[in-house]
Amino acid sequence: MLVATSTAQGDQMKIRKGLCGRLLASCALGLLASTITAYAGSASVSSVSTKFDYLPGDNVLFMDDFSQEELGEFPSRWNLAIGTFEVAEMGGERWLRCTASDGTIRMKLPAMEALPEFWTLEFDFHGTAPMASALTVRAVNARGKAAWEATFPQGNDMALRSGDIFSTTPLEGMTTPAGRHHVMFMARGQALKVYIDQQRMASVPDISVPAGLPSQLEIRLWAKTGPMITNVRFAEGAPPAKDVFESGKFVTHGIHFANGSDVVLPESAPVLRQVAAHLEAHPEARIRIVGYTDNVGAAASNLDLSQRRAAAVAAVLAQQFGAAANRFEAEGKGDTLPLASNATPEGRAMNRRVEFDRL
Repeated sequence: MLVATSTAQGDQMKIRKGLCGRLLASCALGLLASTITAYAGSASVSSVSTKFDYLPGDNVLFMDDFSQEELGEFPSRWNLAIGTFEVAEMGGERWLRCTASDGTIRMKLPAMEALPEFWTLEFDFHGTAPMASALTVRAVNARGKAAWEATFPQGNDMALRSGDIFSTTPLEGMTTPAGRHHVMFMARGQALKVYIDQQRMASVPDISVPAGLPSQLEIRLWAKTGPMITNVRFAEGAPPAKDVFESGKFVTHGIHFANGSDVVLPESAPVLRQVAAHLEAHPEARIRIVGYTDNVGAAASNLDLSQRRAAAVAAVLAQQFGAAANRFEAEGKGDTLPLASNATPEGRAMNRRVEFDRL
C-alpha cells in the first residue's frame, strides 16, 4: 500500500475504482485532462481548515502497526514503564491495549541525546467511555523530567501543559470523545503543534526546557476501559521549504489514502495545498504525479493501486483545488525504485509515497 490509514474523520473524497480505471486509460491515450474535467466529485479535501497544516516527516525512525506481533503479548519494539499491555485485534487491525488502569510505554528509538530538531509523531487512538484523561503524551529528558505533556480527553477538550503554559481546546463537532481519533504532533525546533483528526488543538511557539532537551516520548494510557493505539509513526523532518519544487521534484509521505484503496483522505490537504500554490504561482508549470508502494502483496496489484492513486491525486487537484486538468500526467510504479529496504516497517513506510515531478 501507499501512504494509507483506515482513519477517515469527516467527509472523504470517494473516487471509485472504475473512475480511476478510466483516468488511467485516458492517461495512456493522452486524454487525462478531459477525463478529469468530466468528473464531478464531492468536496472534502479542500474544505479542511487551513489551520490543519500537519506535514509528516520523511525520514521514518519508528513505525509499528503491531501486525507482526502475537496476540495477547507485549510488543517487542516497545519499552514498558508502568502497567500491563497486550496486542489485541479489532476491526481486522492489530492494536496495543492497556489492560491495567494506568500504563506507560516508550518506543525503542535509535539512541539519541535529544529528539531531532524537526520531528513528527502520529498514531491512531481508540477509547471507550468512561475515558477521562485516557491518553497522555509527554516529552521527557534523560532524567525523566517532562518538557511538555498533552492529555485527551478532558471533557471534550485536549489539554497541553509546558512550564507555565497551559491551554485547553475543545474538539469541534464531537458529542463524545469515545471512538477512534488520529493524533499528530509536529515539532520545529522548540515550537510544537498538536492535532486531533483534522483540527489543530495546540500551537506553542516556545516549549519550556529548563531541565534539558527531551530525548524520548512517552505514551500513557490511563483508563479502566482498555484504551488502545495503533499505526504509530515517528519521523525526522526537515526545515520548511519556501518552495517544495525548488529541486524540480517533490517527494511526500503526506498524501493519505483509505487502506488498500484510492480514496484520498482529508489529512492530505496540507500537501495538496502546497502543490496547488506552486501551480498558481507558476502558471507555466506542468507536473507528473507518480505513485509508489511497498512490496507487501503481489507486484501487479501494487502497480495497479499506485496507478489508481496517482490518478486520484490528479483528480482531486483539478476538481477541488482549481488546477487545470491538462497540467497533469499520472503514472504508477508500484513497488519498484524503493527508497529504503522493504525488510523493516520503517523502510516500507518510506517506500509508500507520492512524487511530483516538474515537466
